[in-house]
Amino acid sequence: MLHLVNRENRRRHLDLLESHYRVRHRVYVRERGWKALDRPDGREVDQFDNEDATYLIWARGKDVLGAARFVPTDKPHLMSDIFPHTATLAPVPRTPSVWEITRFFSVRDPAGEVSRNAVIGDILCAMFEMGLHHELEAISVVCDTFFLPRFLEQSIQAMPLGLPTPYAEGVCIACMLPVSHEQLSAARVARGVRSAVLFPVADLDPRLPSRVEVPAHAAE
Repeated sequence: MLHLVNRENRRRHLDLLESHYRVRHRVYVRERGWKALDRPDGREVDQFDNEDATYLIWARGKDVLGAARFVPTDKPHLMSDIFPHTATLAPVPRTPSVWEITRFFSVRDPAGEVSRNAVIGDILCAMFEMGLHHELEAISVVCDTFFLPRFLEQSIQAMPLGLPTPYAEGVCIACMLPVSHEQLSAARVARGVRSAVLFPVADLDPRLPSRVEVPAHAAE
C-alpha cells in the first residue's frame, strides 16, 4: 500500500516515518556504505527531513518496502546545499514548480508477496501523478549514473543538468524529469500500472484504459 505523508498528515504517520528512516539506514549505510550518514540510533535522517518534505512510502503491513522523499526546490534541498557543483550545464533549480526527489529506494519483501519492480513502478507513477496534481514543471534529482539508462529504457525523459560527477561512494549526475501526461503514460506502460496510484489523473496513452480508479488510501 502506498502512503503519502506530508506536513498536513505527518502526525498520523509518525510510526511509518520512523520505520522508513530505519530501512533507509539499512539501505544507504549498511548496504551501500554511505558512512557519513551513519547514526548510532540506526535511523538515516538529514537536514532535509523537515516540515517541507513530502514522502511516498510503500508498506505491506509494518514492512516498509520502498519510499521516496520530495522537497520543493525553493527550499533548501540536496542539489542546492550539497551538490551544486553537479549542475554545470544549467542552473540549480530554485522554484516552487520543481520538486527534488531523493532517497528513492526499494527493498525485498520478506514475505515474497510484492516485487521490487511493483514498488518502484507505483512510486514512479505516483510521482508523476503528484506532479500533475500540483502543476509542477519538473522533478529534479541527483542520482547515481546507473539510474539514467533505466529512465531512458522506459521512455521516461531525463534531461542532464551537468556531466557525471564523482563523489565518495560513486559517480552521480544531476537531472530534470519533466512532469507531463506523456511522462506519466511512459511510467504506467513501463510498469504495467493501469489505474491511478495516488491522484485521479487520467492516462492519455491509448495502450492503457482511460478509466481512472483511485485507491481509498491514496492521498490520505
